Amino acid sequence: MMPKRGSQRRKSTLWITLNSYFGCMKPVVLVTTFLLSFLSYGQLSDKILDLLSPVVDSLPEGTSISFGILKDDSPSFVGLTKSGGRFILTDLTDSKFEIGSITKTFTSTVLADLILNDKLCLNSKVNKEFPYKWNNKTKVSYQELANHTSGMHRLPSNIFPSMLKNQDDPYSNYTLELLDQYLKSEIQLESETGKKYAYSNLGAGVLAYALSMRESNSFDLLVQDKILTPYQMTNTGFEKKTDIQGLNLNGDPISNWHFNAMKGAGGLISTANDLSKFVMAQFDQKNATLRLTRESTFEISESMSIGLGWHIISPGKEDQKFWHNGGTGGYTSSIAYRTQNKTGVIVLSNISALSKYSSIIDEICFELLDELK
Repeated sequence: MMPKRGSQRRKSTLWITLNSYFGCMKPVVLVTTFLLSFLSYGQLSDKILDLLSPVVDSLPEGTSISFGILKDDSPSFVGLTKSGGRFILTDLTDSKFEIGSITKTFTSTVLADLILNDKLCLNSKVNKEFPYKWNNKTKVSYQELANHTSGMHRLPSNIFPSMLKNQDDPYSNYTLELLDQYLKSEIQLESETGKKYAYSNLGAGVLAYALSMRESNSFDLLVQDKILTPYQMTNTGFEKKTDIQGLNLNGDPISNWHFNAMKGAGGLISTANDLSKFVMAQFDQKNATLRLTRESTFEISESMSIGLGWHIISPGKEDQKFWHNGGTGGYTSSIAYRTQNKTGVIVLSNISALSKYSSIIDEICFELLDELK
């Protein structure tokens, strides 16, 4: 459903496609201060001016948005913070935000690394890593967990009591012991494995847990060793502290989320600068690990498929894009990039994923990427 306004911007075919899978996108606009500051190196068109027509009053004081723009083998950064009723330019290059489900692309990168180092096979069942049998003799593969075709529910059924007890930090009390209990006694699949795409935080959490047990190492250290250290991402991690206060759907301060047993689904904190390093590494076609995460493993529709973590827009076409977003109680983020022309956009914000304005982050991310052709 579109918000009621005097005039509405025409939606693209791409946006209709994304709406079908990831919810209704409700566009709002930032303020042209950002646009005017960016024209010098982005050559943004009148189309973006239209997208960013002023509705600054709709967003709460303290709203911060950090942009990373990747073109010509180098990143540029723009930061905005709303203060005194307007957005002002702010250096947010190294400011830390929760990135939510973008974490899944890191989880899949660890998986790809282990595959290429002959530690496991993509189609092997993860169950053998667990010291117990799953309920109903359920078995799923690494690939099915990474591309959301495992048939698992979005969340485990036994997480909801702890979520209700702490709604401001809903994953914090969900331990590995509770996840073990769920897998042993409660798990039931929604659909046959490998046949249907159904986005699952549970699946990503189980994938990270299985990789950790496979390597007899904490998942934090696997991410550090396989990704953060090689790409010099010094401001990224599961235990980092955010620099920007998260805001709830009403614009009030909210506590950070702690994902505990589900950290592989959404627990990372990062910056636009660090994420630019991760995205620019995707442009290196000799990087077999990252290339594997982008290879299509399941066709969602004619216009979208999924690799290992990354969603692929217009698969097989010249305008192919790779994308993932993330959202928590106090933050919304989005990354989209093209490997063909080495362009990308990173958008991090402290707009709550539960806010009716959170959809601007994906929309602006794609609009800016399209201006970088």
